Amino acid sequence: MATPQDFLSALSRAYSLAGTPPSGDPEYGEAIQEVREIQGEVGWFLVRVQDEGLDAGGELFKDVSEEATELLAALDEAGIQEIRFQEVLEPEVLEDFLRRLHPSSATEGTLPSARFRGLEGDVGLSFREPRATLPGMAGGVQDLFHAWPPSFQAPREGDSQSGSVPSEPEDGPPSPDSVLPPELAEAVRAYLDSQDLVRAESEGQLRARAEDLTKSRDVAALSGLVQLLVESAGDGPQARDTIALAGELTTPAVASHIVARLGATRDEAERSRLVHLTSQVGREGALALADALEESRDRFQRRAFLDAMVALGPMGLEMAERMVRDSRWFVVRNGVTVIGELGGEEAVTHLTATLANADSRVRREAVLSLAKVGGLDAEMLLLGMLNDGEPDVRAAACRGLGALKSDRALRSLLGALKDHDPGVQVDCLRALGQIGDPGAVKSVEKWALGGLFSRPIQEVRIAAFRALAGIGTPQALKTLEKGAMDRDQGVRTIVKALIGEG
Repeated sequence: MATPQDFLSALSRAYSLAGTPPSGDPEYGEAIQEVREIQGEVGWFLVRVQDEGLDAGGELFKDVSEEATELLAALDEAGIQEIRFQEVLEPEVLEDFLRRLHPSSATEGTLPSARFRGLEGDVGLSFREPRATLPGMAGGVQDLFHAWPPSFQAPREGDSQSGSVPSEPEDGPPSPDSVLPPELAEAVRAYLDSQDLVRAESEGQLRARAEDLTKSRDVAALSGLVQLLVESAGDGPQARDTIALAGELTTPAVASHIVARLGATRDEAERSRLVHLTSQVGREGALALADALEESRDRFQRRAFLDAMVALGPMGLEMAERMVRDSRWFVVRNGVTVIGELGGEEAVTHLTATLANADSRVRREAVLSLAKVGGLDAEMLLLGMLNDGEPDVRAAACRGLGALKSDRALRSLLGALKDHDPGVQVDCLRALGQIGDPGAVKSVEKWALGGLFSRPIQEVRIAAFRALAGIGTPQALKTLEKGAMDRDQGVRTIVKALIGEG
């Protein structure tokens, strides 16, 4: 029987090989598979990173090999305090974790929770407090996970004091100008209030200050500058120039900082502000969102990033088209979702190829996106997906046809009622109820009442009665009355409620 000690030894070997693994390296692939197999045998356990070494399931890790020493040093350097190994990690998740665990110039000085953002749910990570404030962009991201320090705002016209004064801490995120040096916030206001040659001079000063912030790696302040420009642009004749300036000042680091804030917030108002901000800063915002979507494993974060990608409009569609050509299933799925949300004339064309993706999760998302796009072509593709090899995909196709109220789907859905999977049967019956074709009543009745010697499971029968209520013909309502006296109390209760609603 494998032990946590065996698991950590295998993980150490995989970590060592993950440094610069050649493409398709069989030894690396075998190491990843060995880690997963041992994890499956061991089950849930906790690893603590301590000064004396790794505590695996209450026992100190005894491997003193060079590989094990490197793993311990990497975990300590990354600021990881505990790892809760839960369900067996998917290969791509395990590889992603090991890759991020390797120190590099890209992660040097980065806050641990930002470095591993998106993996916490799968790997179960917790981090120790940083020993000091991190420099540059890392310090800005660090602020997102700790209390905002007292800030200073530039004096506004009518203030009682001519100098800057500390602002009172308030609940919620700070305003963009509150995280800027007072003189820079004042320079932004001077630019917004100026005209013609004076405005050009003010713009030059802002560009020079932004260049200084870039050189000093003060990404938090530069991000605040961009946000203040976007949110203060208004809708006048100069708004377009202000937004364009904000986009030009948005470096890749600034875009990543904004997107990191978007992924971290749980405040709906702040989330909306950041979605709008990301949609206004141009291509860098789109690229940062695409990168964040690739790394995101948290459902809430993924939804926030997808909403922002959709808000990008044509640029978001361009990014989505790239995603659906990726080799990784989760990247393709994200692209499919964005295309479904954006729609447009070319949407069906982009989605068609993904219906043949080897991963059923991609095919299912493509089916749901086709239902959102609608149209005859989407309808015909959904009919074809009723024959997919995976029940989740077939069920999604049923839901899509129901949402489209497809008149052409009646015969195909009646055939799908014979599917061996109850989930498909339920979604098929729901679709028939949404379409409301009287020609389905006799077939649906059989699933509601059952035969002399056998009856479908309760969930299927309830779905059938709901479908009859949706169709609403006299014959369908007569069958509902029979259901109100059914022997199954659960069925009886639901049917009575359906009749009452009618």
